[in-house]
Amino acid sequence: MITEDLVCDRFMADLDAQIEVLSSIAGDNRILTEQLRLLLESRELVYQQAREIERLVELLDPDVDDQGLTIFDRSELSRDLYSS
Repeated sequence: MITEDLVCDRFMADLDAQIEVLSSIAGDNRILTEQLRLLLESRELVYQQAREIERLVELLDPDVDDQGLTIFDRSELSRDLYSS
């Protein structure tokens, strides 16, 4: 699994399959070699975007505070503090 997104993983697997096929048939053909280069570049950009999206989701997740605690963790912590 490359990312936490199944659709993205399937898309990346499809890109990998296209890259593999194109690599095997490109040879000295300049057009196919350029297409292969573009596919490789696209795959890298998609991967970087997926990682950035995951990072932003973690930053924007309303259930996680700046200390990495979820709403449940905070309620457990406050319950423990008040019960002491």
